[in-house]
Amino acid sequence: MKRSVPPLLAGFFLLVITVAVHAVDVAPILQSKEGMVTAVHPSAAQAGAEILEKGGNAVDAAIAVSLVLGVVEHYASGLCGEGYMVVVMADGREVAIDFRSTAPAMATYANLNKAGELREVRFTPKGYCVAGVPAGIGKALEFASLPLEVLAAPAIHLAEEGFEVSDTFSKVNMDAWENLSVNAPEFLDDGMPWAAGATFRNPALAKTLKTIAGKGVDAFYKGELADNLDRFMKENDGWVRKSDLEAYRALVRKPVKGSYRGYELSVPGSPVGGPRVLATLNILEHFNLAMMSWDDPLAIHIMQEAMILTSLDQRRWIGDPETNSFIPEKGYISKDYARQRFMQIDLSKASDPALWHSERVGDPGPYENGASYIDVMLEERRKAVIEGETQDVPPSTTHFSVVDKAGNAVSWTQTISSFFGTGYMVDGYFLNNELGNFKYEPVEGSPINLEPGRRPRTTIAPLVVRKDGKVRWVIGSPGAGRIGSTVIEILVNLIDFEMSLENAIRAPKFTGYDAYKQIQLEDDFPPKTIEFLLALGHEVKRYEHPDLYFGGPNAIAVGEGGMLTGVGSIRRLGGAAAPQVCLLYT
Repeated sequence: MKRSVPPLLAGFFLLVITVAVHAVDVAPILQSKEGMVTAVHPSAAQAGAEILEKGGNAVDAAIAVSLVLGVVEHYASGLCGEGYMVVVMADGREVAIDFRSTAPAMATYANLNKAGELREVRFTPKGYCVAGVPAGIGKALEFASLPLEVLAAPAIHLAEEGFEVSDTFSKVNMDAWENLSVNAPEFLDDGMPWAAGATFRNPALAKTLKTIAGKGVDAFYKGELADNLDRFMKENDGWVRKSDLEAYRALVRKPVKGSYRGYELSVPGSPVGGPRVLATLNILEHFNLAMMSWDDPLAIHIMQEAMILTSLDQRRWIGDPETNSFIPEKGYISKDYARQRFMQIDLSKASDPALWHSERVGDPGPYENGASYIDVMLEERRKAVIEGETQDVPPSTTHFSVVDKAGNAVSWTQTISSFFGTGYMVDGYFLNNELGNFKYEPVEGSPINLEPGRRPRTTIAPLVVRKDGKVRWVIGSPGAGRIGSTVIEILVNLIDFEMSLENAIRAPKFTGYDAYKQIQLEDDFPPKTIEFLLALGHEVKRYEHPDLYFGGPNAIAVGEGGMLTGVGSIRRLGGAAAPQVCLLYT
C-alpha cells in the first residue's frame, strides 16, 4: 500500500533536497556549468575555483590565481612581474588592463655604456623594470566583488604553510642553482636545490602579501615595501628608486578588436602580441585552410610564411604607444594591409631568411587611416630596413583563463621575463629582468630603444573569442617567441580544422618567428609532411612532442547551454578547476 506523505514532512523533504554541498574539482581537463579556471599549476586553478565557489566573479578568481602563481611558481611570475589582461564582463563592460613594466629614470644608454652590455646587465639588479602586477590587480579590483583580503588568503596560506615541490619546480631551481646560490641563497633549501616532494615555504612573501592585502596595492609602490626595494637597489647598484615606484601606473585601455571567419577577437594592443595575432589571421583569411588538415605541409608553409611577415612588422613598428609618436597599429591590423602582405607568400618555396630583414619588412603606415591596398600599392613606398634581434628567452611566462557561471571572462598573462628574472629576491619575490626586452644598442626609429618610462615590447597575447556576441573561447599561453604561433595555431585548429579545444591544444605545434631561421616543430607531424617542408626549402628543427618549449596554453571553451570545458596546460602539467554543487537527497 502506497503511503502518503504528511504535509509538514513533505515540506521538510523539499527543503532538504535544495541544500547544497559545495566542493571544487581539479583535473587536467574538466567540464562544469558552475565556472571554470585553468592555470599552469593545479593549486592556482584550485584557488580560483574556490573563490568562484565563495560567490566571487571571474575577476575575483583571476586575482587569486595571479597571487597564488607568485607563490607556487615565483620563478615564472609574481608580484615583481608584469603583464596584460583582457576582461569581458557579462554586462557589456570590456577592458584591457596594461600592467607592463616600465624602465626607471636611470635606464639610459649613457648609463648603460658605463655599466656594460645589456646582455650582461639584464641579470643584475640593473635589469629590473618597475613591476606592474600589484597595480594591475588594483585596476582589476574595480571589476571584482570580494575584498583583496579574501582574494589574497589562498596565496598567503600557501606561502606560510607551504606546498609540495613538484618535479618542474625542482628541475627549474636545479638548473639555476649556481646563480641562485650567489644572488638568492634564501630561496634554496639550506644552500641546496629543492627536491621534488619537499615542502616549500616562503614566510617573507607571506608577510609581503599580508601587507598588500591589509593596506592595498599602493603599499607596494609607496609604503614600507617600496622603501625596502629602494634600499636594496641602492645597496646593490640597481637603477630603480622609490620615485620610479611612486610614478608607476597600470593603464586601462580598450581591447583591440579583430575578426577571423566570422569570429570576433578581443586582444591587448601595443606593445604586446595581440595585434600580431590579428594581423596574421587577416593574412590567413585569404587561404582556404579548411580544405587542408592540421598536418598538411602546405598549410604549415602558409602559416609559417604569414607569421614571419607579421613578426617582421611587429619588430619594426610595434612599441609603447605612450612613449612613441607613431605606432601604426591600425594599419598593421587592417584587412587591406593583409591583402598586400599575403601577396608576398610564394606557395612553391620558402622565403630566404637572409633576406627577411632587408626585403620582407612591410610598411603599415599608409593604411593607418583606412587606405585601400590598391591605392597604396600603386604608389611608391618607403622600404624599412632593420636588423632583427636573435635573442631567445626561456618559457618563463604564465597564463590563466577564467569564466564564471554568469559569463564574465578573464584572459590574463603575466611574467618576470627570464626564469627567476634577474635572479635576485626582495621581500620573498624575484625581481623581473624586463630591461632585456629593449634594444641592446639604440637603432634609429626603433620603437623599443631604451628610454625612461617606456614599456618594453613582448609577445604575450591573452585573448577572448566571441561568436554572435557570446564568449566562445578564452585563450592564452606562455612561451616567449612561440606565444604568437602557438595561439594562432590553436585558433586555426579550432576554427578551420574544427577540432575540440583539447585536440587543438594537444596537436603538435611549430614556430613562425623571424628570430628563428628554421621551422621548429614537434615530431608528431608525419614524416612526409616534414619531407615536403624540406623540399619547399625550409630548414627544420624537431622537438619531442609535447615540449614545454612551445608554451603551455590554458584555455576555456563555452559550449551550448553554458557548458564550460577547461583544458589545463598539457606541456606544463597545469590543471582546470571548477566549483561543483552536489544536492543532498537524504
